[in-house]
Amino acid sequence: MRQIFTLFLVCFVFAAPSSAQRRVLRSAEAHIANERYVEALNTLQPLLEADETPAEAHLFAGIAHLNRPGGVVEAEKYLDLAVAGLPLGEKPSRRALEAQYYKAQVLHLTHRFEEALSLHQNLLEILPASSRDLRGAIEREIGYAQNAIEMVAHPVPYEIQNLGAAFNTTYDEHSPIVALDESTLYFTSNRPADIEGRMEGHSFEDIYVSHWREGAWTKAQLVNLPGNYYANRATVALSADGNTLVFYQNDATVGNLYYTRLRFGQWTEPQPFPAPINTSANETHASFSPDGDRIYFTSDRAGGYGGRDIYVSHLLPDGNWGEPVNLGPNINTPLDEHSPYLHPDGQTLYFSSEGHHSMGGLDVFFSVQDEEGNWGEPVNMGYPVNSPDDDVFFMPTPDGNRVYYASRQTDGFGGVDLYLMTFPSDDDRGLAVTAGFVFDQEKKVQGSAIIRIYDEETDLLQGVYRPNTLSGKFVAVLPAGQNYRLEVEAEGFETHRENFRVEVRDVFSTRGRAHFLESIFLQPLAEEDIKEELELE
Repeated sequence: MRQIFTLFLVCFVFAAPSSAQRRVLRSAEAHIANERYVEALNTLQPLLEADETPAEAHLFAGIAHLNRPGGVVEAEKYLDLAVAGLPLGEKPSRRALEAQYYKAQVLHLTHRFEEALSLHQNLLEILPASSRDLRGAIEREIGYAQNAIEMVAHPVPYEIQNLGAAFNTTYDEHSPIVALDESTLYFTSNRPADIEGRMEGHSFEDIYVSHWREGAWTKAQLVNLPGNYYANRATVALSADGNTLVFYQNDATVGNLYYTRLRFGQWTEPQPFPAPINTSANETHASFSPDGDRIYFTSDRAGGYGGRDIYVSHLLPDGNWGEPVNLGPNINTPLDEHSPYLHPDGQTLYFSSEGHHSMGGLDVFFSVQDEEGNWGEPVNMGYPVNSPDDDVFFMPTPDGNRVYYASRQTDGFGGVDLYLMTFPSDDDRGLAVTAGFVFDQEKKVQGSAIIRIYDEETDLLQGVYRPNTLSGKFVAVLPAGQNYRLEVEAEGFETHRENFRVEVRDVFSTRGRAHFLESIFLQPLAEEDIKEELELE
């Protein structure tokens, strides 16, 4: 995020504009302070088209473009004009310093890190002692530039592919969330959506879904959730069984987290998370633990370390969420943290942060929790996973070798597109997704069944799972290269037991990219067994 310094500083003009121009500048400045960058540009347009444009108008236009997606080229054009119109001189004005500061940010965003570093260092030498806020921002930008130079010199090897026309359009697609077995992908797009009751001409973000079928992704379809048609909704998280979808919704001036459950092929009426998850502050991103007993989320509520922090809440025995606990200074900083994602291993947290060892804006980090519950030092995912701009919403697969993410790149369809990043792996022993189906002898789904999986060698319980009530499918994430025992119990049926092995690197298949077990068909209990059970009760 670009830090804004322009609020209520119009009086420090270099060449005093007329009263009418001052009103326009104040209005544009107020829009920028409230992150309404398009409105700021529209307000400034008469001044930008005038024969004599105040230098402050060029500065404000540059700042607005700098914070607009894809606006860095236009930002540089206006900031160059601002730098020329606001020379530093012997006693540089605040506006002249700001023009240089934002110009350095353009250099950083366009990978001219050495030039950005040099400009920031020069600014630091001439900065008045009274400009403490600007000094702090410049010192942080110097750190960003130094980090970027180091990371670009040691890039992380990867392969990247655009997910194609099944997902991407000329509009923005972002925030992909993927089922553990990669059979279903939900994402957010601001493409026009034909929703009954919604007025034409209004642009909203909506949720879409695509399924992996016969080796390819299906054309994405709108997830037409019941309820509010006049709010932006964005994908946030998916439960391990794929039956609970969490999304963000803007409610007037506050953002809240909502959830909806899949019941017999239909999503239920969305419900906001109750207090203490949602508050009068903004709650924006969330992630469930694999067992569903914890939720990690971001909030800018009072009492944090600054900006947005990451919290965790535990599910209580009565079904309510417990009081959230801040993850502490190893994770949270005085700047913003975003988009926590707890890996299926239950101990690796991926998140985005402006602090720690960032190369600019929000970078993606990971931290590992030890046996005592302490979070380790965050590790930057490196370049080019991270860029000089904001990098948010990083969702790796259970084996850690692939990542679904969104990015604005020159080879895209236009706007922000969805991509798949693949990393080479020198570790063949990772987590693998195992899936299966549970039916009765008449091939009817047995959604009430309980599946338990044990490590065959240690006899330790690996997890308890329930099948999808519509499809009968269950999904488990298990360490590869080991033997397991599976037990399935359902009322009125014999307990089903079988042994299986998850081979090393056994992650992909033509069906949903998982290790699939043979479908389980439960045998009904014999009459004498039913009588015996009734007697025991």
